[in-house]
Amino acid sequence: MSAFVQHFPRSLPAAALAAGLALAAPDAARADGEFFQLDLSESAVDGVFALSRDRFSLNGNYSEYEGGHTTTLSVSYAFPVDGVGTFRFGPSVGRSVDDTDGSTTTTAGARIVFERWMPTDFGSLFLLAEYNTIDNNYFGLVQTGFGSSGFSAEFSIGGSDKYDATTLAVSKRLGDSPAYLRAGYKFVAEEAFIGFAINTF
Repeated sequence: MSAFVQHFPRSLPAAALAAGLALAAPDAARADGEFFQLDLSESAVDGVFALSRDRFSLNGNYSEYEGGHTTTLSVSYAFPVDGVGTFRFGPSVGRSVDDTDGSTTTTAGARIVFERWMPTDFGSLFLLAEYNTIDNNYFGLVQTGFGSSGFSAEFSIGGSDKYDATTLAVSKRLGDSPAYLRAGYKFVAEEAFIGFAINTF
């Protein structure tokens, strides 16, 4: 397996929004807020952000891996469906740089997202599924919040024409601040990572 395929991280900007919304209020799909997350591992740097105003969301991602880096941006509009969840649709654009020869590739696409937040006896549950036409990119996430403890856990899978990823992570809120510490493991890349997040949702 090439270094690109093994270490290419999930490049779906909605993942950032998913992590931010999962710990927010029940009507989080329409909440205003900002989210930033940075994860560091031995072979990769993954940074994501989300900015949401009413039903509009702007998402971005930067991923640095062995052999290159990518930047992705997307804009989406939310369509909440009572009793079901929230659907998001919008355009996306990605830019990849190969550090070996300096070549760049820019690709435009479209993205569809489904997300749902649910209260539970132990705290909350957040579900997300996404498909992006760029490289047939897909992503799925399940995240649990554990009440007022400030802890959450997430499991995600992703893939495309260029990569596969399976990740397990835990997060802890720092007091009453919007900051979180993160740690987890990437099963395909076979490496651990640490990170932090800021969530104002």
